[in-house]
Amino acid sequence: MSFGEFKAKAITCQSTCGQTFTTYVEKQTDINIAVSLISFADRYDKAILLTADSDQVPTINLLKGLYPEKKFAILPPIGRGAKDLIKACHEHFKMTEEHLAACQLPNPFPISKDGKTTRYLVKPPVWP
Repeated sequence: MSFGEFKAKAITCQSTCGQTFTTYVEKQTDINIAVSLISFADRYDKAILLTADSDQVPTINLLKGLYPEKKFAILPPIGRGAKDLIKACHEHFKMTEEHLAACQLPNPFPISKDGKTTRYLVKPPVWP
């Protein structure tokens, strides 16, 4: 499986300052998701995509044609619409703040090596 990457991109302020600064643009993630869904199709009966990216609609349509017995669902991130994906999938779910809270790791989270805790990851205080 491959992962996407963030590439640096120079942006010039269109307002009054005219300064140039660097931002990062995500690349290749959507195609890597599609390739993985197709490559691993023999390993799942149902795929649930956590995305609102309509670029995945052709992937879902292709897979539904190739594997009519498989089911596809969409779980868009909070606050994101995904009308085209919802139409393409068999079902959809709604993410809530409670879902996210239930999925958080304990705080602090112990990091272990050779069965011994070597350090802890601590959630930043600004995170709810």
